[in-house]
Amino acid sequence: MSIDQEDQEEDLERLPDPEPGEIVLAGRYRIMPSSPLSELGQPGAEAVIARDQRNPGDLLFARVCGPDGMPRVEIMDLLRHMQESNLMRPLEWGPVDWPGSDQRRFAVVFQRPDHGPLMSSYKSTIKPLTSEEISHRILAPIILTLGYMKQRSVTHRAIRPDNIYYTGQSSNSVILGDCVTAPAASRQPAVFETIESAMTAPNGRGPGLMCDDFYALGITILILSMGECPVKDIDDDSLIAAKIAKGSYAALMCGQRPPFGLRELLRGMLSDDPMERWGLEELEQWLGGSLRRSVQQHQIKTANRRFLFAGAEFRDCRILAQAFGRNWEGANIAIRSSAFDKWLRRSAPDPVLADHVNSALQADADAGTRSGANGRLVARVCMILDPTGPIRYKGLSMMPGGLGATLASAFYGKDQAEIQLIAECISTGTILDWFVAQSANIQSTFEVVQGAIKKVQQLMRHSGPGYGVECVLYTLNPHSPCLSPVLCGKYVALLRHLLPTLEQVVADRGSLPSLVDKHMAAFIASHIRNNIDRTLASLEGRQGDSIAGKLGMLTIFATLQAEFGPEGLPYLTEWLA
Repeated sequence: MSIDQEDQEEDLERLPDPEPGEIVLAGRYRIMPSSPLSELGQPGAEAVIARDQRNPGDLLFARVCGPDGMPRVEIMDLLRHMQESNLMRPLEWGPVDWPGSDQRRFAVVFQRPDHGPLMSSYKSTIKPLTSEEISHRILAPIILTLGYMKQRSVTHRAIRPDNIYYTGQSSNSVILGDCVTAPAASRQPAVFETIESAMTAPNGRGPGLMCDDFYALGITILILSMGECPVKDIDDDSLIAAKIAKGSYAALMCGQRPPFGLRELLRGMLSDDPMERWGLEELEQWLGGSLRRSVQQHQIKTANRRFLFAGAEFRDCRILAQAFGRNWEGANIAIRSSAFDKWLRRSAPDPVLADHVNSALQADADAGTRSGANGRLVARVCMILDPTGPIRYKGLSMMPGGLGATLASAFYGKDQAEIQLIAECISTGTILDWFVAQSANIQSTFEVVQGAIKKVQQLMRHSGPGYGVECVLYTLNPHSPCLSPVLCGKYVALLRHLLPTLEQVVADRGSLPSLVDKHMAAFIASHIRNNIDRTLASLEGRQGDSIAGKLGMLTIFATLQAEFGPEGLPYLTEWLA
């Protein structure tokens, strides 16, 4: 469906002064909350008309995240400068005051696409595209763009037919849609995700690897070439089980023949082995007509007998790991049973699994009754049964790269139980166990993520102000706004804005709710360049009730003022005095 732009092209040569209710972002872009663009909206990010005051003829729109939105701010500047790519690039972004909301919302301005998406939904039906159309109109421009993204070590993680738009007067090419207004892969239906990612909670999938984008692109090509999604009526759990049993290619084809000329392409892109899956080189060769390498058919490995757990029968270790993760208390009992050991030794496809499970049981016995021990045992056994699957800890499900978004979601939702589980998962070392379970090839691709998690594990060793799970939040999400109640709902994502905001709060209210707060201390500690460890120590256990605690916070404020200003803070100074 084309987007009707004619009605919005009136009077674009000269913009009048902003009308009441319009929002100006970065002193340049006018966002119009009263002019929605429903066809460009996404779940959790409504779309409205936007205009550039410098170039009023440009057709723009803004996506405005919900109050708990978690945009990928860390990659926006990289994408903004990818002018040669076929990508919906963010032009400007930042927090804005939104009508009807007590909290500021995060807005991102984009160029409006020339036409609508390839499909209104992946479950809708279109006229099938030919092999030639897919090669030239779809695959070639997307491969070029993914190549530019790979050079910058950035993944898209939102490739699907309703997030790819036709471009050009004759719709002879496409652009990839928005990939920044939500956590990586969080909006992806399970069908577009690899087996391990589909098993993971959406916010916990993480940015993943470029091979995950190629998989999603393969699913997209399959759907476009057939005119519909063959598995659109199958629930997620059944689809995951089918992918595991048959391989993604066979499961998604549902017994149908592949479209002419696309068989090897789809087999290569939908390989469940990331080391075998086609990447940029193979796809460029295929487009050039010179590729000869094909991917072998999926080999099914299941147990020759079923294992009974929670009233269901299992023959596949990966599906059993998924069931253990969802019912970890029942799994804790089952794992210790002689029946499980006997099943692993006599029936499992790899008898070595039994030895690995016994090693995990011994480690759990050595841990005794320490906090999280039983949860860690179940998580370890799930990793043994399904090494590439997500971390499954007491009901949590996340990839290591999705730790930051999972924690942020828990904090934004004020879910104290989940925050505690995430803190346990880090402090007990469960999350680091995942890396040990991986093959050497996979371990090497996650070295940066592993290093970041080791760093935040150190932060968990101390629970005082400036440390603990609050500091983990801001360390893993450096663009997250400070959640301190001292700020009274004000949006502060940069350290230089903290003191001016506190000044405004005191000017409006006459005082701050408190002075020493874990969130504020953690936000400062994770962003400041100076070493303030000794000052933070003076805050521990004080909660602002003692002179030492107040003086410690005053010292931190003075450090911030010396680095960022402003020169005068009369309201804050008077209240502090």
